[in-house]
Amino acid sequence: MKSKIWISISVVTVLYACSLTDLEPVIPNEKDIVNNIRNVDDLQGIANGIYDRMTVTTYYGRNQIIHGEVRADNCFANGRSGRFMNEAAMKVSPDASNGPWDAMYAVIASCNIVIGQDPAKLTGDQQKIKQVMGQAYIARALAHFDLLKLYGQQHTGGNLGIPYIKEYVSGLTAPARNTIDENRTAIFEDIETGLALMTEVNNPKTKQQVSTFTGQALKARVALYFKEWEKAKTASLAVINSGKFLIVDSANYVTSWKTKNNINSIFELAFSSSDNLGINGLQNIYRGSQYGDIEVLDNLLTVFDEKDVRKSAAMIGYETVSGVKRLRNLGKYPSADFSDNVVLFRIEEQYLILAEAKLELGEPDPLEYLNKIPAKRGAELYSSATKENILKERRRELCFEGFRFDDLVRTGSNIPLVDPVKQTHGGPAYGSYNLAFPIPRVELNVNSNMVQNKGY
Repeated sequence: MKSKIWISISVVTVLYACSLTDLEPVIPNEKDIVNNIRNVDDLQGIANGIYDRMTVTTYYGRNQIIHGEVRADNCFANGRSGRFMNEAAMKVSPDASNGPWDAMYAVIASCNIVIGQDPAKLTGDQQKIKQVMGQAYIARALAHFDLLKLYGQQHTGGNLGIPYIKEYVSGLTAPARNTIDENRTAIFEDIETGLALMTEVNNPKTKQQVSTFTGQALKARVALYFKEWEKAKTASLAVINSGKFLIVDSANYVTSWKTKNNINSIFELAFSSSDNLGINGLQNIYRGSQYGDIEVLDNLLTVFDEKDVRKSAAMIGYETVSGVKRLRNLGKYPSADFSDNVVLFRIEEQYLILAEAKLELGEPDPLEYLNKIPAKRGAELYSSATKENILKERRRELCFEGFRFDDLVRTGSNIPLVDPVKQTHGGPAYGSYNLAFPIPRVELNVNSNMVQNKGY
């Protein structure tokens, strides 16, 4: 058996149709994919496949988001269908940790097909070709960043990250893990390369493809995670000062979660009713009488002001299931036909990144940016911009979107144990080995250069 990394970038690589709303796969010979890209439309078709691969259940179709909630203090797994019990307990086995690994490296494989093309050999507008390649560089950075956050040792006392794969390779290869610093450098280099290839005037018309603003938003998020405050400030300001994205107000907040290409969306993944993930989608994992494995911890309600629209019954409310009242995320990803797009970057996050960066830099106006969000949510304004208040506002604004675990560990915090019965992870201290997922056993078995995370 080949290394899982290389399986996912070899013969299973798929060429997708160009439509973002009806991505039906066409599976040609592998050689045809790599060698028969002739023009900008072919290239964009492969790029559309990148986005389609991001929507699978084991990536942004569900797991990436849920992992950030059940391993923290927003949600817990109730065991109704047995899903996410191990993740919630932070007892993931190396025999069951390959889903996200495979999904993210599959995205990277598609990115590398695009990046590996010679623009001079492709027909069509050369700037548009560069624009598509820029999309691939930024998507590659995002996938590696997400892999690093899940499998890297940056919060467990080690220095190993994940293999950073920069080219499409067909065949058996045994990549070693790069260091965390090498990963960080490579992620920023990919973002900068992508931005250098792209121009704002050639940005896509849809928010369902990567734009220059997606690149800046990702740079701001990565810089925040690694505490590069000046870089986080500059990148978030580039998005905010563009004037192209607006914070959704209180009156439209609830319906905004059903609106595609909304005013606050920077980049979102396309879903439609025909992309039905069924019992494996976000809708059925967060709510419903048949499944609804992920419930909300009561503690989350205590962080909201009473008139905050984010606490309203349309957003966080109770469902009665088999005579038991269960507190649910009702407002985010709400549509029963699974047609809600999944927004990966929105402007509200950028304001909160800017507020935190300015606080850390000792600049005089972080409170101005922090209060932009509660002012639009019917909540009380903060009297001071402190780290505690910024993290509180991030918890309120970004709950159920997968940010909470990363916010805790990037600030060196222990995982709060607010309900020792419902939370089965026991509240691990910062530095615990189980803050990182184990490297999949199938990868270790076939790759002599791969090293397991400590504790597994």
